[in-house]
Amino acid sequence: APKWDETKPRELGQYFKELEYLLHDCGVTNHTQMKEYATRYVFYDTADIWTGLAKFSTPATALSDQAPADANYETWKAAIIRLYPGTEESTKYTVSNLQKFVQDTFNNSIYTIGDLSMYYRNFTHIARWLVQNGKLYRNEECCLFQQGFPTLLWVRIASRLEVVFTDHHLEEPYDMEAVFEVGKWKLHGTNMAISSLNVGAAHGSCSTTPGIILVSGASIAPLPTSLPAANYVKKEEVDAAIAAAVLSAMTRIETMLSNTFATQPCANLPGSNLCHFCGEVGHRQGCIRWAANGKVVLSSAALIPNYPELKSYQERVDE
Repeated sequence: APKWDETKPRELGQYFKELEYLLHDCGVTNHTQMKEYATRYVFYDTADIWTGLAKFSTPATALSDQAPADANYETWKAAIIRLYPGTEESTKYTVSNLQKFVQDTFNNSIYTIGDLSMYYRNFTHIARWLVQNGKLYRNEECCLFQQGFPTLLWVRIASRLEVVFTDHHLEEPYDMEAVFEVGKWKLHGTNMAISSLNVGAAHGSCSTTPGIILVSGASIAPLPTSLPAANYVKKEEVDAAIAAAVLSAMTRIETMLSNTFATQPCANLPGSNLCHFCGEVGHRQGCIRWAANGKVVLSSAALIPNYPELKSYQERVDE
C-alpha cells in the first residue's frame, strides 16, 4: 500500500501516483471513492485535514463518476498540494537546494570513489532538472559541480585536466562528465563504498528532521563525528606533501628576508668612532668613504661588493 509521511513533503506527488496506479488497476473511477481511498493510507491527523477541505464533500447530485468541478478528485488533490509548499512539480528543486548540497559535500569532503559517485548522481539529479526547466545554465552547472570538490583533490584533478585538455579555454569550466572521469582516475584504488561522513549527503532538502537523512527512501541514524582512518585517500602522502610545501615556503621566505636585510651592513652615523672598513674603534679612514647620498662606497665611488657571510667592509674589500 502507498504510504506518505508529512515530514517528507517532496514525496507527496509520488504517493498520489502510486495510489492512482492502484485505483486504476482495481477499476475505481468514482471521484468520491478515490478521495476516500486517498485518506486511508496517511496518518490520522493528515487525513482529518484532507477530509476537512471544502472540495472533499461531494454534493448529493453527484451520483455518477462525472463529479462537478468543485467535487472533482483532481481539484481536491490540487487543493491538498497547495497545503504543502515545495510539493508542486514547478518548485521541485531550486538553485539554493543545489548550492546547499554542493556546500555540504565540500564540507564533508570526498574521500573515496563511492563518495564521488554519490556526489555525481545526486548533483546530476538536481542540476539536470534545473537546466531542463530553465532555472540553471549549463556553464553554471559545470561551475557548481567543481565547487563541491575539496581543495587538495581539485588541485590534483585540475592538473590532470590541463594535461588531457590542452586546448581548453581558461575562462570556461571543464565539462562535468570529464571532471567526474578524471576524479575517478585520481581516486583509483579507494573504497567503492560511501564513507561515513558522506552517507547522508543526498538531495538539498532530504529531510526536515535534524540528524536524520533520507537516502534512497531509507532513514539513516545521526551521522558519526569521525571518519575511520582506512577511508582517507592516501592520508600519509597528503600530510607529507603539505609538510614539504610548508617547509619549502618557510625556507624561501627566510632566504628572501636574509638577502633583503643583508644587502649592506648598517652604516654608522658620521659621528661614530667605529671604523666602517675594519670594524675597529678609533679611526674611520681607509679605502672607503662616504658618498653624497650617505652610503659607504669604495674610494673609486663604486659600491662595496655584497657578501652576506662577511661582517665587515674590510673582509668584503679583501675578498
